[in-house]
Order: sequence, then C-alpha cells, then structure tokens
Amino acid sequence: MTKKKINIILILLVLGLWGTVGYRALYRQFSDSEVTNIIQDQKYNVSIKQINKDTFELEKINRDPFLNRNFQVIVVPKKNTSEYSPKKQLQLAAPQKKKAYIEWPQINYFGYIGSKEKGEDIILVMINSELCKLKLNTPLKGITIKKRYKDSIEVYFNSDKKMIKSQKL
Repeated sequence: MTKKKINIILILLVLGLWGTVGYRALYRQFSDSEVTNIIQDQKYNVSIKQINKDTFELEKINRDPFLNRNFQVIVVPKKNTSEYSPKKQLQLAAPQKKKAYIEWPQINYFGYIGSKEKGEDIILVMINSELCKLKLNTPLKGITIKKRYKDSIEVYFNSDKKMIKSQKL
C-alpha cells in the first residue's frame, strides 16, 4: 500500500468516528425529551442488623509512656475543713536525676588567628586571667574547644558544654 492510500483510509476512518459522535450529540438534542420512569412495584426486604456494643473499663495508669516518668499523687486540702483528703491529680513527677554542679573556670574568648598554610586556627582564650592559645580539640586544664564561630566558641569542661561569646580587649 502506498502512503496515499493509507492517508485516505485514515481520513475516512477519522471522518466516520467524528460523524458518529456528531450524530449521537445531535440525536440527543433533537429527539423526544420525555424520560420514562419505570418504578418497579417490588417491596424491598430490608433487614436491620443490631450491633451490640462492646463494654470495657479503662484502668488508670501510673506512668507516662511517652516521657517514661511516674505520675505523682498530690494531696489537696479541702477548703472548709482542716482534714486532708487525697485528691488524685495526675502530674508528672520530677526527674530523680540531679546534675552535680560543676564549677566552671572563668573563660573569656577574644578571637582566633587563622593559618592558611597549616589549615589550623589558633584560638585566643583567657582562662582564670591567664591568656592561652588553643587549637580545636586540644585539651588544656580540662577545657576542650570543639567548635569555633566568628563570635563564639563551643567549650567542653568535664563533659559539660557551654557557648562563650567573644569579648573585646
């Protein structure tokens, strides 16, 4: 088959499809618009199934599952009597862990000196009125500088962390 015959067949096929679509649209437009409703005289058997509700009782919990802490029962005095009656109020109990107070030395941050050749920064810090030059992650007197920023440093002392801002000389 040649291209010309294929094109003619395809054009006739497209015209036939569009003709069918147009005929159906126009037929609906100009045909009788009476709609016949046929109602069947059948009785529908509808059976209603009863759903029995399940009953249960919620138990009070003694601990918060998300924070992993126990609730604390608080005794609240009655307003007009001198007796105390236990009124249960659920509050989170304070955590039992107490941090040991760590006395930090006095630390002042004065800036840093950058070295392009070595790729290391020397940080100027005054620890208890003694001027020191420290590198990152190098401990001195139990103090380690972990990160350096333009205006502050992150300092660790006995596994405790502090941010110290720079001060002018």
